Amino acid sequence: MASHNFERLKAHILPLSMANDFESARQEWHLEAIEISEEWDHCPCGQEIKEHCYIRNGVNGNSTYVGNVCINRFIKIDTGSLFEGLKRIAADETANANHDLIEYAYRMGYLFGENEYRFLRQTAYKRNLSSAQLDWKRKINRRIISQTVVNRRTTR
Repeated sequence: MASHNFERLKAHILPLSMANDFESARQEWHLEAIEISEEWDHCPCGQEIKEHCYIRNGVNGNSTYVGNVCINRFIKIDTGSLFEGLKRIAADETANANHDLIEYAYRMGYLFGENEYRFLRQTAYKRNLSSAQLDWKRKINRRIISQTVVNRRTTR
């Protein structure tokens, strides 16, 4: 990413932060949600994006979004393979969520407690599930895709 794009990102993030320098400011932010959009949008750095990372400033409560590349490279919040997992289950409701997506869904409260969390972890690499298991997986995956909060979590 060109340095002018980084400068544009800094110019967007700094006014929303309490810190006066970007290195300190980036530490104020945490990931709130992710989304894959159908339409192209622009990251504050100027790049076209479809993968949105919604972030919130833990110090002052401000929020904004950035692209997947900027959140990893500059804000240094690791999204791991979240978008890969989200794309997989969005394309096929019976697909297995990857571990990054399972952890994210649990933390965000998209899972009804430990039973659903354990179920997704235990079936993450299984190919042959019963029809009841597939139905349960579909139901959970739809909830993750639609970002439906059913059980607010604060830690994991």
